[in-house]
Amino acid sequence: MYFGAGTQRHEQAGPEHRGEATRSDAHTDLFISHLSALRYWRRDEGLGTSELVEGLSLDNATKSVRDCNRLLSAKMDTDAFPMHMSEGNPLYVLVGCKGARRYASTLVPRVWQGPVPANAFRRIGPHIYVSSPEFVFVQMASTLSIVELAQLGNELCGGYYLQRVSGFGEHTDKQPLTSRADLKRFALCVATARGAKKALRALRWVCDRCNSPMETNVLLMLCMPSRMGGWQLPLPAVNKPIEVGKRLARYVGGRLYAPDFMWEVHKAGKRAYVTAEYDSSEHHDDADDAQHTRIRRNDMKVMGYLVTSINASQVADANRFQLPARQIARDLGIYRRPLSPQRLLKQNQLIWQLRQEDFR
Repeated sequence: MYFGAGTQRHEQAGPEHRGEATRSDAHTDLFISHLSALRYWRRDEGLGTSELVEGLSLDNATKSVRDCNRLLSAKMDTDAFPMHMSEGNPLYVLVGCKGARRYASTLVPRVWQGPVPANAFRRIGPHIYVSSPEFVFVQMASTLSIVELAQLGNELCGGYYLQRVSGFGEHTDKQPLTSRADLKRFALCVATARGAKKALRALRWVCDRCNSPMETNVLLMLCMPSRMGGWQLPLPAVNKPIEVGKRLARYVGGRLYAPDFMWEVHKAGKRAYVTAEYDSSEHHDDADDAQHTRIRRNDMKVMGYLVTSINASQVADANRFQLPARQIARDLGIYRRPLSPQRLLKQNQLIWQLRQEDFR
């Protein structure tokens, strides 16, 4: 255990005060993890409020409610800090060994044994560290279902964040916290840790640049395997910009388009593009944006793209979702058999899971 300025005060203190000085001045670090760390990242400030640090150790990780409150209070005295401890909102922290766990109604310790991997923490205040988005993804794998974990992965790699009760916000300039490649790289670095294998499995259905929860849900409904209630289509490029050439620019309203979902296919020796657009003024666009979406969709048809529209009512019911899903599959040259009652049930179960979002 390291003692800083407290060592000098300990030498100057009388015998009757030495124990108190040691307890109050001992250097401890607070390592915020799991759901508490996730809620930290669900803020518009994002990575701009933190500093990447390396070479950390959990040997001095705080394990008491008093120390956590002391460190958090010092941070809140100098900054608008969103982290609070309460019985309804306990703080999740990491400690270095099982013997260091001290459970309380306001504190939930989790054990991380072994060396701390690179890019695991970011400093957000004096002696306060928060798990990086990549580390949070692996940590949450131990408590989330595979569907929820895929949702979380798309959120971390997208331009939005879920808000505490309902709805969602958008990151500044829709810049994501991380990328699918970085999530995979970190999970591989901690491959033997609890949750790492599950995290790698969930990454099969994670794409970069989803800009809303509904885009994420549509993506998972289209691409998750049929045994899990999806249509098992290949992963598309999400919100990937398409630049319009000069020849076509005179016929359409813009020079740059970014379809919600886009697949590149080859038909009769020629390259073709299959696109899908989610159209909803409730979850995705306001009225002006909805009109812009329709204009963009027509422009892409003029450019020769195969376009399918998906609306909110179709996303809410597996039977209705068949129409756009089958159209996309047909455009991709993929045959899907008529749905059996069992598969229809699985698809409705997936829709129900996607709408829960219990990990806010």
